[in-house]
Amino acid sequence: MKPLQTAILRHTTTDGRHHFDWLLAGSVIVQPDARETLCWRCPSLLTAMDVHDHMVVEAISKHRGFYLTLQSARELDGGRGIVEPIARGWAHELHENDHAQENGSGQHMPAISADDTMKCRTFILHFKGTPPMCVTLQGDLLTRVDDLENMDLGE
Repeated sequence: MKPLQTAILRHTTTDGRHHFDWLLAGSVIVQPDARETLCWRCPSLLTAMDVHDHMVVEAISKHRGFYLTLQSARELDGGRGIVEPIARGWAHELHENDHAQENGSGQHMPAISADDTMKCRTFILHFKGTPPMCVTLQGDLLTRVDDLENMDLGE
């Protein structure tokens, strides 16, 4: 699978609070105005995670592709605050597994997504200026699973 563009934005709201938006291109070719970029709201900086750290993230609406290449801070319309680019890079999805959730009695729990499964996705993320990292995303749980600093990724 070809690498996808990824970025981290710091989103400061009008009340001075902030969070980070982790963006992932929805396809290899990104159209700047198309709302195809996946986005998760993160309470802390993804690149600051240590191996085995977890973070609860929130999937939010798809963003326009131009946010992946944002060069400087930008005020959002509608009084939603300011976003500024923190990191840009590439994401390689290693695999995608479907895991049906069970409630312990062997019965499936109510649907989590449209296809009644919770996707477990594994990515190698390489942001400029930082060593590559491996994360899994399952539902709303993001986990850093390995330190890839000394690993040959064939780049």
